[in-house]
Amino acid sequence: MRHVTSPDGVQIACQVEGAGTPLVMVHGAGSGRWSFDLVRPHLQDRFEVWTIDRRGRGDSGDADSYAIEREFDDVVAVVREAGEGALLFGHSYGGLLAAGAAARLDGLSRLALYEAPMGGVLAEEAWTARFEANVEAGERETAIRDFMTDVGGYTQAEIEAMEGTPAWQARLAAAPTVPRELRAEAAYATEALRLAERGPTLLLVGSRSPDWAKRSTEAFTAAIPESEVHTLEGHGHGASVSAPELLAAELRAFLAA
Repeated sequence: MRHVTSPDGVQIACQVEGAGTPLVMVHGAGSGRWSFDLVRPHLQDRFEVWTIDRRGRGDSGDADSYAIEREFDDVVAVVREAGEGALLFGHSYGGLLAAGAAARLDGLSRLALYEAPMGGVLAEEAWTARFEANVEAGERETAIRDFMTDVGGYTQAEIEAMEGTPAWQARLAAAPTVPRELRAEAAYATEALRLAERGPTLLLVGSRSPDWAKRSTEAFTAAIPESEVHTLEGHGHGASVSAPELLAAELRAFLAA
């Protein structure tokens, strides 16, 4: 375990395993570094894998107020700490953060995004307010089930398989961070990502993913001249769990090129 200090003083925890080219992996909303536990073993023979706990969860610290730009800074700080030639991957909201960090990094050779959101597609304010009210009322289980269904597109069977696991408890613990991230995604002007200047970028999307994920992937594709899209057939927003070997293979092939 290593800790990287962000410019505003928040400590970002990173689990570092493997050997080779550094690869920083950024998780999505309501999640943590553990979301890549099944993927990392298929990467660490080729990459030094840095999986981070984003601010506000796990072993990382937090600030009194939230701004998406501070999370961009967090990712930039970790990539720089990881060392020369580091590569970057982000899933869902973490994909938006990875894209924001990429715009602030000189010399980032390759970027991979798995269903990064664009343009306020994750949730409307009424939905976010209902989620927040459930959390404040002590109904975190209800809030997270709604999030997994409505935003993540998971089936009831997939959600039931998660319940009772350590990862489910970690999701419950991270629930208070979800509303601020949904609101930040809704308010962020994606023009600031300077996507037209972005170099080689892999865009991953599941064939069974929610409509917002497909629309956002199309938007990123149109905005990044050097992008290529790969579809994870038969999988949705959670291929890091349902198909970790497939996801790792896609990353290996693109990032090692």
